[in-house]
Amino acid sequence: MRIKHVMTKDPLCCVESDSAQHAARLMREAGAGAIPVVESQERRKPVGIVTDRDLCMRVVAEGRAPDATPVGECMTRKVVSCTANDSIQKATELMRQNQIRRVTVVDQDGCLQGIVALADVVERGDVKPTESDDTLKKVSAPSAVPSKPRADSGRAA
Repeated sequence: MRIKHVMTKDPLCCVESDSAQHAARLMREAGAGAIPVVESQERRKPVGIVTDRDLCMRVVAEGRAPDATPVGECMTRKVVSCTANDSIQKATELMRQNQIRRVTVVDQDGCLQGIVALADVVERGDVKPTESDDTLKKVSAPSAVPSKPRADSGRAA
């Protein structure tokens, strides 16, 4: 099976000058944990990726204003890409080698065509189930809403 069968086509993206808050809104709109950052909306050549973790650790945790912090100051600059015709195995190998969960999909000119996440591969990929696939499916499944902390959570009264 090829990447084109499981990728998200034409994903929402932002540019480095967009605010972190704008990127977060795009993530919410797309239901995604990452948004590719491109050099321009016209050319759409990836120059980075901004993840929900980037926003949390590099903006919120540092007390920076999300509406005043440019994406270029909090994004991950290393872009790992593949093509739509690459195999799912190539994408998962890139994820493993780079310890990432998302790979951008580019055309022959290096322009953004899509994005493939580990969850896409697990949920939609036509792979033979193994114990690790079962584990990945469980990790990728939506979790239940956490319950309120118990009164006996270990805090001293």
